[in-house]
Amino acid sequence: MCYNINDKRRLYWLLDEYLLTKINESTFSDEFHNTFVNELDYNDFKEIEYSIFFELSNISEKFSPYEEDHKLWSGFTTVEELKKKIVETKEKLKSLNFLDK
Repeated sequence: MCYNINDKRRLYWLLDEYLLTKINESTFSDEFHNTFVNELDYNDFKEIEYSIFFELSNISEKFSPYEEDHKLWSGFTTVEELKKKIVETKEKLKSLNFLDK
């Protein structure tokens, strides 16, 4: 089920879509950033939940699939780094029972 862009459940859905390999890193990064940064309000989140998603946002906004970009600037996020952060985010949310809601 896809959620509206102004629904925070969309962030959880995007995590699942990526981990189920239904979307790639570029799509995840674009959609996550557009939803989290542009469409949602800080008040939509519990403080720890926001913090977890904010960490992922910092990683995903620097994602580039292009090797040339990584040669120009070491600050770009690689596929491996992004995937690791997505898995970590999902695990943190699960450990705090945010996925059971």
